[in-house]
Amino acid sequence: MQLSDFLSEKLIVLELEAQDKTEAVRAMVTRMARHHAITRPEVFLDEVMARENLEPTCIGRGIAFPHTRTLCVNRPVIALGRARRSIPFTAKESDNVQLIFVMGTPKDDSNTYLQILARLCRLLRQSRFRERLLTAGTPREVLNLFNEYDAPTVEPSERALRPLEPERALGSAMAH
Repeated sequence: MQLSDFLSEKLIVLELEAQDKTEAVRAMVTRMARHHAITRPEVFLDEVMARENLEPTCIGRGIAFPHTRTLCVNRPVIALGRARRSIPFTAKESDNVQLIFVMGTPKDDSNTYLQILARLCRLLRQSRFRERLLTAGTPREVLNLFNEYDAPTVEPSERALRPLEPERALGSAMAH
């Protein structure tokens, strides 16, 4: 699993304009609906906002993960909004965000939901990755960053089955 499996260029908004959390999430949900990533956008928006009102999903460093497990998706989906100007997510100024990941996962798939959140958190702890997300020029560039930083993990049992590349097996002697 890679996070880029759940993202698409059409769901990446690099110039998100919003005055507050509700406006930001609504804009992202509208984008998701326009590109058929979700069904019943009103229901999806209500579910995301209910979860957000229960416990705000801003995690610091200018990042928020409004999300829900829902019947409005048949597979996990992530939409990314990037705001040039911080958007207030709570009354605390430290909860202002520039990167908003709106996520929906199937209601009956809590395992994938938790894996996606964990991978996003792991990546976003890396300051270089965050900086590059904030300066990426195109949605394609954003997807490339996810592919670069979120390499698929190989299980130890799979690693043992993969043949060594000749250069690695023989060291630098083969390169000469």
